[in-house]
Amino acid sequence: MRRSLILLLVCALSTPVAADVMPWTSAADTQQRAPEETSLWHEADEFDQALARAGKVNPDPVLTAYLQGIMDRLYPEFTGRLHVHLLNAQHINAFALPNGSVYVNAGLIARFQNEAQLATVMAHEGAHFTHRHSLQQAEMAKNASAFALVVAMLGVPLVGDLVALSSMFGYSQEHERQADEIGYQRLLAAGYDPRESVRAFEHLLAEIKAADIQEPFFFASHPKLQQRIDSYSELTKNANGGETARERYLDTTAALRLASLDADLAAYRYKQLILVLTNPERRSEYPPEAAYYLGEAYRQRGETGDAALAETEYRSAIEAAPQFAPPYRALGLLLYKRGDKALAVPLMQRYLELEPDAPDRGHIEHYLKATRLVNE
Repeated sequence: MRRSLILLLVCALSTPVAADVMPWTSAADTQQRAPEETSLWHEADEFDQALARAGKVNPDPVLTAYLQGIMDRLYPEFTGRLHVHLLNAQHINAFALPNGSVYVNAGLIARFQNEAQLATVMAHEGAHFTHRHSLQQAEMAKNASAFALVVAMLGVPLVGDLVALSSMFGYSQEHERQADEIGYQRLLAAGYDPRESVRAFEHLLAEIKAADIQEPFFFASHPKLQQRIDSYSELTKNANGGETARERYLDTTAALRLASLDADLAAYRYKQLILVLTNPERRSEYPPEAAYYLGEAYRQRGETGDAALAETEYRSAIEAAPQFAPPYRALGLLLYKRGDKALAVPLMQRYLELEPDAPDRGHIEHYLKATRLVNE
């Protein structure tokens, strides 16, 4: 069934669409749409609903309002039409749908250092909507298999022509350059420091190279990231300063970024964690609990000397964040397996005190019981 849909899609999308579509200038303009564009909007609405039903959209009202506030600041005349959603996904990605829905992945937000960097991506994605690039896209079929892949990864059904008409995998070079230029002007008008645009993409490119990240998404593509760096470097060569909103960004996204570290651990992405958290500048962007996640990353890597590094990080987390339960468990188990049971027991007991409803309570109690039996 899915293969048939993709084949039908390739045939349906092989007909070029006129490129002389006028951009919208305000939310009111969007009420006047051609029939084919209205059809795209309906499919985008269905995709929105599918993502929500699948539980992929993060409902956090504070984070959602924060992201929406950035978009409204960038595109004030489209307030109420450009809707930002936080996607529970670790992939380095963001994309805009034809109906004005803009999705930003939690994993992408976790990798930025300030609001101006995030605003760069949001301004770029907003431009794809305002300039109706989905309607103009001529070479759409080439994206079909890649979009089908991400739909499968997200666990939502395939949605018709929408397969090739979002910015998930990038548009033509012409459209991407146009989105860069429009996004740059939006950054300036909103008062952000446009120089952060280059830094954002340089940072992403360095990370995906160092951690050997290979994902079929626009913001995880080496060539496309380099194109963004080149494009914004040219645009910002005479740029002055502006707002970065670093502290506001770090404060608002602190919990999300910790949750992102946890998700990376669950996916065994220890390379990314070690790369980020051993960088003093990046480490300063995270709360003290981050030491635990670095310790766990060392444990997962398991190279010579990593056990000692993990122990150091666990102890650092306990000292800096004494009410944070996980490092007590991690250090307790490490010491127990090393034979230091007398030191391990109080740590595991403290873990259970801080987390009385811990899902692994029975597992930890087993160790504690075994220790008592030996001592008796």
